[in-house]
Formats: sequence, C-alpha cells, structure tokens
Amino acid sequence: MICPWALDKKAGAEIFTFNLASELARNGNIVHVLCFPNGVNSIKTRHRNLHFLPLLRKRLRLLTNFILVFKLALKERYDIVHAHFVYPAGAWALAAKILNIPIVITSHGWDIQLNRDIGYGARQSKIIAFLTGIILRLIDAHVVVSKSMIRSAIESGSSTSKVRVIYNGINLNKFPKSENDVCQHRRFLKEPGFRILYLSRLHPKKRPEDLVKAFPRVLKKVPNAMLIIAGKGGEEAKLKKIASKLGVENKIVFAGFVPEHEKWYLLRECDVFVLPSIVEAFGIAVIEAMACGKPVIATNVGPFPEIIRHGATGILVPACSPKHLAEAIIHLALNPEKRERMGTMARKVVEEKFNMKRIASQYLELYQELINKKNK
Repeated sequence: MICPWALDKKAGAEIFTFNLASELARNGNIVHVLCFPNGVNSIKTRHRNLHFLPLLRKRLRLLTNFILVFKLALKERYDIVHAHFVYPAGAWALAAKILNIPIVITSHGWDIQLNRDIGYGARQSKIIAFLTGIILRLIDAHVVVSKSMIRSAIESGSSTSKVRVIYNGINLNKFPKSENDVCQHRRFLKEPGFRILYLSRLHPKKRPEDLVKAFPRVLKKVPNAMLIIAGKGGEEAKLKKIASKLGVENKIVFAGFVPEHEKWYLLRECDVFVLPSIVEAFGIAVIEAMACGKPVIATNVGPFPEIIRHGATGILVPACSPKHLAEAIIHLALNPEKRERMGTMARKVVEEKFNMKRIASQYLELYQELINKKNK
C-alpha cells in the first residue's frame, strides 16, 4: 500500500487505510505500507505481517518515490500494489506497472472530486488533472468509496470497466466501550441537556456554519440544547464570529482537534450527530457515530443517501438549509424513543454493511481477480 501522508494524521482516509492494512495482515497477508515516516513509532497496534516503510521527502520526490517503489517491487515481487489517492500515490505506483504488477487505486474524494466554488479538489490544477487522467488510464482497477463518486471518476479519466465501489468501513472488534476516558470536555457533557455533535474538519465543503446558524432556532424549542463542534480548520474564526453575532456562543463548545480516545467519548455521549456537507466522498465520522448507536442528521447529497436510511437510521435534509437542519434536530430532541430506535438500527447497519472484515474481504476478492487476470 502506498499512502501519501504521515502516520500521525488522523483524518478519515488515513484511519480507514491503516485499519484496512491491519485487517489484511490479520487475515494472513503480508502488507507493506509505504508512507511518510512521521508518527510511525506512535502506532501501537502492530502485526507480524504488517510492515511500515518510509517514503522520501527529498526534492523531486515524485521521481525519487517512483524509483523507490520500483526498487521495492523488484525486490519483493508484490502481488498487488494498492495506492490511496490518484495523485501523488498513484503516480508512484505506476513503477510497478513496469514489472507487470496489477495496480489498484482507491480515491477518497479530494483527488477526483471537484468543486470550484469552494476551491476544493486536486483537479483545480490543470497539471494534476492531466496527470490524473494518464494515471487512471494505466492502472488496473479504480475503487471509489461511494456510488456518488462514479461520475467524478469518469470525469477524471477513469473508465466504467475499471471503476469499483467499495465502501469505507471501521473495525468493530476494537470498538472502544470504556466509560472511563479522560476528556477535557467531560464535565460539560455530564451536564443535563440535549447534546448535538459535529466532529469533522472545519472546511467550507462541510458547511459547519449552517449548523451554527440553525442553533438559535433549536434553542427556542429545546432550551437545554448544547452544541459541540470538534475539529480544526480555517472556518473556526468565522464560526465563532457567527455564534457571537447570534448570541449563542455560551451554548457552543469549540473543542478543536480531539485525540482518538476523546473522539469516541464525544460520540458515545452525544444525542445526535450532524454533518451538513455539500461535498463528501464517504464520511467515516458518520459510520463511527452510527456504530455508537447515534442517529445522524446529514444533507441529502453525495454518499449520505447510501449510508443513512432516511427516517430509519437518521434524517436527510436539503443542503445549505439551516432551517431544515434545525427542524430535524428539534424533531429528534422531542422524540427520544424514535431517537433510540434510530440509533439501534444505525448500529445494526454498520455491523452488516460497514464492518472492516466485510470491506477487507471485498478488497481481497478484487486483488485475486486482478492477479488471476494477469496470470491468464
């Protein structure tokens, strides 16, 4: 596996990739993860079949890492090379093509999705867009993490014969259940009230401002409501300004980046999880909240209708609509029994559809298919 990031990052794609690598290793496969060296020593869970190898940070690293991958592939004779993100990891992976090793690329969003209105997507660069098209024509399989991404894949230069949909998943075997976590916001969360959680990057594509704008309307019907916004990003100052202008700053906690144990504490202690994105590839945080037995309110865009069963595991609302967000939150706040039923069903859906064991088996089937095709 080739991962164009450092191990100390904890965004959704990074978490998924290393969980996938770990699951494949536990299944008896030898997995080499080629990544930038930061944080390697902080990875606590190791397996004898899972090995981490450093990418190079030198100048001309597009070329130097291409050569590095070629040398490794020549030495190890890998059965499959699996890159995450088309660029730059996919460009490095092409070195394996010289040795006739099948290449799989998983797109997690940024590499193929494009929204110029909010400045999102690698393909805003004409050079990267051109390289993306070349890479996608040369690889053997292109995995997207939701059906909603298929159009972006085709627009990026992929072909329908190569595109596969394999959802992201989470490892339920290591799902934390302890109630003894140390959390800097524990005292606040133990106060009686209806707890609304946003846990993601503070990025324009995720529209956290719509949630802040919806909050005063929520407070009129649910006076004991409290909003926790967890995550870092360039929108934080803007959100605080909006909250102050609306006079709700005292009812909102801006938690900033939260470490792994605090993340799970927040997910377990909230009453409802909200993600009002206008662009999304999948949304790992959504299935994490569902795994904690929480109903999710999200926008009716992208992958969310594939993940959330409207009215059964959560509520889907129109994008960019604080009014509809507020109505959905109020509805769940005033209907605790329905909220409980939704949370129970949400957990069941994750167990059945988004369990990492299931996702890993789907990747193994794809790998074997490509290997068999090469050997014919």
